[in-house]
Amino acid sequence: MGVAHEDGRAEVKLARYRTSHPFGRLNATDNVFAFTAQRYASQPLVVQGPGAGPGVFADLLRLTSGL
Repeated sequence: MGVAHEDGRAEVKLARYRTSHPFGRLNATDNVFAFTAQRYASQPLVVQGPGAGPGVFADLLRLTSGL
């Protein structure tokens, strides 16, 4: 699991998740991103799909480069 913090720090770690968590329900080649923000504080915005990781990550890099 990778985490990008608001202050620019990032971390990657191994973690276990219950099947009730979006990360605990991955199938085969699925990738999942869970966005927690002020708007999504009580329930994260979850993007999940096969092979979605590199494309979504590249989009995020392009988006954040303008901030």
